[in-house]
Amino acid sequence: MSSSETFGIFVVLLAALSFLNSRFFKLPPTIGILIGGLLLAGGVAALDRLGVPLADQFQATVTSLPFGSLVFDWLLGFLLFASAIQINVKLLFEERLSVVAVTLLTTLTTLLTLGTGLFYLLQWVGLPVPWAAALLFGAIVAPTDPVAALPLLRAARVPEKVESLIAGESLFNDGVGVVAFTVLVALLPPVTQDVTVWSTLLLFGREMLGGLALGAALGWVAFAFIRRTALDENTRLVIALALVVGGNALAQRLEVSAPVTAVMGGLTLVALLQLVRRKIRQGGTLAQWEAEHHDRLDTIHDHLATFWNFVDYLLNAALFTLMAFEILSLDLGWPLLALLPAVIALALGARALGVWLPITLLKRHETFPPYTRRLMVWSGLRGGVTLALAFNVPDGELRNMLLVLSYGVVVFSLLVQGLTIPALARRATATAQTG
Repeated sequence: MSSSETFGIFVVLLAALSFLNSRFFKLPPTIGILIGGLLLAGGVAALDRLGVPLADQFQATVTSLPFGSLVFDWLLGFLLFASAIQINVKLLFEERLSVVAVTLLTTLTTLLTLGTGLFYLLQWVGLPVPWAAALLFGAIVAPTDPVAALPLLRAARVPEKVESLIAGESLFNDGVGVVAFTVLVALLPPVTQDVTVWSTLLLFGREMLGGLALGAALGWVAFAFIRRTALDENTRLVIALALVVGGNALAQRLEVSAPVTAVMGGLTLVALLQLVRRKIRQGGTLAQWEAEHHDRLDTIHDHLATFWNFVDYLLNAALFTLMAFEILSLDLGWPLLALLPAVIALALGARALGVWLPITLLKRHETFPPYTRRLMVWSGLRGGVTLALAFNVPDGELRNMLLVLSYGVVVFSLLVQGLTIPALARRATATAQTG
């Protein structure tokens, strides 16, 4: 099957799944597309068992896809930027200390708790693995996915403070997870590299701080060009695309975090655009050129948000279609499937502890709306980032086990947690309004 045929089939499948969800399932788009994709993947697997040639070719094509690099090198930057550009930056800045505390403490606590629990669980069932491998699973599952959670939270209209905490954590914890993943992969047998606390801190500092600095600089440069193209909407969109694609390439060249660069670039750009909007609406002093075109400057953010909403939907649909069909590339076995309920329970428990710790510490100094901890625990959905990390595990006897367990956690979080978040969020909102 040629690449053009593969791409054509994929786009038709994407459109069909989107139509089926819109017309019949009527679920949140990402979840509806995932369910439809899983059903189709099951059909392909059944046809392959019956010896249908086309099904075998399709399954071989899916297995050959470099899912990990496809997500990290292409999709993730666009998706994170699209999420960042829709954030209320002013509120996020007001909650900056809470966001930093939650991002670091929740991610690291979840990683350590889940890794430790998996280590002892696998020993107990007679499938012992090295500490580094168990902790690697913690690093894979710890990052939450803003792409999956934020649309559900916005639709349910949760309190803004809670949304800012969840959004801030999920936007930035990818960088923490990727650094932890990189360190732990280096510790995997049979070849272990010399990893020290100092080298880990240097790697974390370079990835996170470098990504923040690069993203802020690129966001400012993009704003400087966009403000001079108030009369040309298409050019503004191309500049924003250049920020994402060029920023991703430059981040890889400089060996800093590409996800953090995309997030910070989007936040910086939208912060500057929102600043101009507030200045215009408050009657502040503008430069002569800005004053002449203030009407168009006032709507730039709206136009960008509209375009990136479509990009967000399109790439989300592509990502979750890919995720559904990636089940065909897994070597499923009953021992691993039997372990999944216990591993999912471990993941939920580790997430609960990871959320409880920073929120309990922060509650000494600030007030949180009702249900904050429950919302943060249940909204910690895993998605494309977790699967991309799992597919980037080096080949070896542990790779398939980590892939199957990670896939199980992702599907549970999206289908069970994702479908019940709106009800929990509505209950939290009602409690906040009556309380």
